Amino acid sequence: MVIEKQIPFSERRILPRCAIDTEVKIQIESGGATGEYTARSINISLRAFELSCDDALIQAILGQNAYPHTCDISFAIAEVSRPFKLKTQVLTHRRLSRDRYQLVLRFIDLEADVQERLLNQLASLRVIDNKAQQKISLAH
Repeated sequence: MVIEKQIPFSERRILPRCAIDTEVKIQIESGGATGEYTARSINISLRAFELSCDDALIQAILGQNAYPHTCDISFAIAEVSRPFKLKTQVLTHRRLSRDRYQLVLRFIDLEADVQERLLNQLASLRVIDNKAQQKISLAH
């Protein structure tokens, strides 16, 4: 009997993604009105956020007159941390099912102090994720 040892996936990106499950609030200005939506995060990097969202949010984004499409988001990485409020630009959206979409938003106009705070919180997420992976490896 051969037991395969799984080696944790090592991402080769310059800015690696971190899996994260948090609520993201999204504000979209379209036609002089502001719409507010919520979505769940899938992962985050220092430059972008990948979200799971519904058709209503996608339709609101596509209903904007200006291109590229932009929106303001707010989220907290940890419950005890101060929430981030960032301006984003839509990179891609992909339909997964009738009412579920995958949406990638790129952060724009990040100030240096906000970028540093985001980097520090992402680094702490990576440490927690690496410790969890080590525990899984040791259990097998």
